[in-house]
Amino acid sequence: MEVILLCQIRKLGSSGSIINVKSGYARNFLIPKGKAILANKKNVESFEAQRIELEKENTSKLLIAQTRAEKIKNIKSITIFSKVGKEGKIFGSVGIRNILKEMISLGVKINKKEIRLPNGLLRKVGEHQVIFQPHNEIQVSFIVNIISKN
Repeated sequence: MEVILLCQIRKLGSSGSIINVKSGYARNFLIPKGKAILANKKNVESFEAQRIELEKENTSKLLIAQTRAEKIKNIKSITIFSKVGKEGKIFGSVGIRNILKEMISLGVKINKKEIRLPNGLLRKVGEHQVIFQPHNEIQVSFIVNIISKN
């Protein structure tokens, strides 16, 4: 089933693109949530007029994401203190919430959906690479340094 995306959806496409998805996904999720419309002749013609507005909106979102990514590039690394047991293993783990809390304390406002942990939760002392992705086209990595509290 062909649909026109009304907003950007990860792993599917950007707003305004015509994509082919399974009919159940379109009927049960995309269309009821207002994320897509059917790609028939009437909708395609009416959407062409809206496309210019959406492209302007997308470019403005991209510029905002670039400025936010520059702030993260300037930080380069953050330090988190945690209780550590033998062999450098952390009691529990350091996750997105801990990283988010530390970033907010540094004065950078980010959303938890924008942080990616490529190797899963951080469970050992040391430096770990974390990815900040405010937009599908922009990706910045920074270092989370975990230090023992003891």
